Amino acid sequence: MKYLNYPYISRLFYTYITLLLLVTTSKVIAADPGINSGTHLNIIGVETTFKTNIYRSLSSNENVIPLSLLGFPQSDNYILSKARSALQALGYYQPALTLSEDQKGKVLSIELNKPVRWNNSSIALNCEIESKEMSQLVAKHPFTKDKIINHGDYSQFKSRVQRQAQELGLLNATFAKSALNVDIAELQANVDWIFNCGARYTIHKISIEGTVLSHDLVNSYSTIREGDAYSQLDIVASQQALNRSGFFKSVVVDQSVDHATKSVDVNLSILDTDKYELKTLLGYGTDSGGKLGVSWRNRRVNNRAHQYVASIDFNEVKLNKANLHATFQYQIPLEKASSQWINLVSYEVKDEEIGRSNILTLESVLANKINAHWSSQWSIVMAQEQLESEADVNQSLKYIVPSWQTNYYSVTDPFSAVEGWRWQSIIRFSTKQLSNPDIEFLQTDQKVKRIWSLNDDWRLLLRARIGSTLMDTEDFTSSMPSTYRFFAGGDVSVRGYKHQSLSPTDNDVSIGGKHILTSGIEVDYLFYESFRWAIFSDQGNAFNDWKDWELQKSVGTGLRWVTPIGAIRLDIAKALDGNKAWRFHVTIGPDL
Repeated sequence: MKYLNYPYISRLFYTYITLLLLVTTSKVIAADPGINSGTHLNIIGVETTFKTNIYRSLSSNENVIPLSLLGFPQSDNYILSKARSALQALGYYQPALTLSEDQKGKVLSIELNKPVRWNNSSIALNCEIESKEMSQLVAKHPFTKDKIINHGDYSQFKSRVQRQAQELGLLNATFAKSALNVDIAELQANVDWIFNCGARYTIHKISIEGTVLSHDLVNSYSTIREGDAYSQLDIVASQQALNRSGFFKSVVVDQSVDHATKSVDVNLSILDTDKYELKTLLGYGTDSGGKLGVSWRNRRVNNRAHQYVASIDFNEVKLNKANLHATFQYQIPLEKASSQWINLVSYEVKDEEIGRSNILTLESVLANKINAHWSSQWSIVMAQEQLESEADVNQSLKYIVPSWQTNYYSVTDPFSAVEGWRWQSIIRFSTKQLSNPDIEFLQTDQKVKRIWSLNDDWRLLLRARIGSTLMDTEDFTSSMPSTYRFFAGGDVSVRGYKHQSLSPTDNDVSIGGKHILTSGIEVDYLFYESFRWAIFSDQGNAFNDWKDWELQKSVGTGLRWVTPIGAIRLDIAKALDGNKAWRFHVTIGPDL
């Protein structure tokens, strides 16, 4: 007969008891939903900031503390310990904590008592070469005397000092001493830091690979040069400028640090965009009607990134006729990044209120993007226009018109802007020596848009346009090219009126005015994800005499669908003068 020895029986007994306890616990937890989901905790006696930090410390979800890893509710000591640590992080080291129970779970009552405050802050910089940026940062430390201490502010500022040093090229900078001394009895905290900046590293070598374009072109967009002091901010700015240039699909920056020589090698790995691009256009606008178009682009005529675009568009497409716009454009990047010289030839056939015109144009443009907000362009237009009109105007014109345009955006991405403003200014002129028949004028056209974000859902939008022409009225009426006559009314002017319907007339034909004044006010509401509802009022007119003019007004409402290419706007508006019907307007583009 075999007998089981005592140790074996003991192990078997304890295994059985453990399994029994686990099964019993599982049944109890399953029977009680409150236990299954964790412990509900209600905190009283403190403001929301303290509650939030305690709940975060306890990893709570909707004020419920999750179960432990073994599936048991957290103990009172655990809750009290976590709460005390969370309060210490906000400067309260001697809180009175009381934990009780109610029908939902636990109740934590807190009496904060006196906080610990900053006392002395000693932050010493040991730098081989004085760093103005580091000195300015340290001078703005958050450890203001008698201010309640905050461990989060302390850690964030310490990380900021280290990050700033790395950005400035102080790649071996380190804290020789970083002490936070808290005296609970005196309710004071002292900061004692010694930060060794070390030497500033330099850029030893820059290599460029992967692109067929010239390295001189790449360097025109990059601000980093061999031998310069290393700056992480300059590296990032150069990478972003190259990515925004339009010449490259991607730009990857690899950096190799040599601590022995205190230098950095930078490698730019570049992937060019596709050389050729074919685009087609199909669309609709209430002013321009149906749209069809096709364009062909060669992005790399040579290694200097010269490119050309040939395109043809048809607007107001109908069965028997359409407006035509054909262009050939040649673009030459200049030595200064974001500047280019554009030369184009175009032929346009269009129907407007004044009549049907055929315009052959040669234009040369010097475009310059000054910075992320400002851009400008100088241009000169040479054109020949044939006009068929029932109005008493010259039907054959030849003219040369120089112009200067300035643009300002308060934001860097107008397509995603929810707040900001834009200003566009155009000044153009011609003289008797440049045009035939004698066309002598000076004209300005100013446009402003402004968006205010009232809160997360509501916005206020304002826009205004004022244009004026210095020219004899009779000469303007008879000889001004149709392109430079002012008209109001339409999708982006005074909604509720037909496109170009607001202007002086001749033989019941709108012929455009010397001056224009329009404005609009709009309020929109984000009611669902990317959809906004708007109400608006527009007013404006084009006229010939500042002493005799009248603004036409309209009101309306519309729907906006916010997309990456701008808002798609569906508006319905009604003119307030006379018995005019409601008009429907469709536009696409950024709000700025």
